[in-house]
Amino acid sequence: MNTGPTAEREIVLVVDDEPTVRRLARRVLLEDGFEVIEAADGAEALDLVEGSADPLRVVVSDIVMPKLNGVQLLQRLSITHPELPVILMSGYAGPELAERGIQAPCSLLVKPFKPEELVAEVRRCIRGQPR
Repeated sequence: MNTGPTAEREIVLVVDDEPTVRRLARRVLLEDGFEVIEAADGAEALDLVEGSADPLRVVVSDIVMPKLNGVQLLQRLSITHPELPVILMSGYAGPELAERGIQAPCSLLVKPFKPEELVAEVRRCIRGQPR
């Protein structure tokens, strides 16, 4: 478990309509020292972002969800919180998403991904490093 200063009070919002995916991401990120909040869809995520007393460091969101999907969430956050990095997760391959015009400003994780890939991308996006 990382107890270094880079993970202190770093809050990650995990958004996915599948509880098992949210639980897995939460566990992996908690074990690495992050604080994690969860949302079941993009609409709930927007409410959490707006209502959060502490600043979120990154959003990790599935793309395909009911109500407000990950791309719509990304678009909304790029207007209201342009400094907030967003990592999109999808079962589709990266090139397929790019062909559809879907690009994340920070990262795209293709499901299934390894726990260490999730942590590495969250850390990279928090630091603002290009891919």
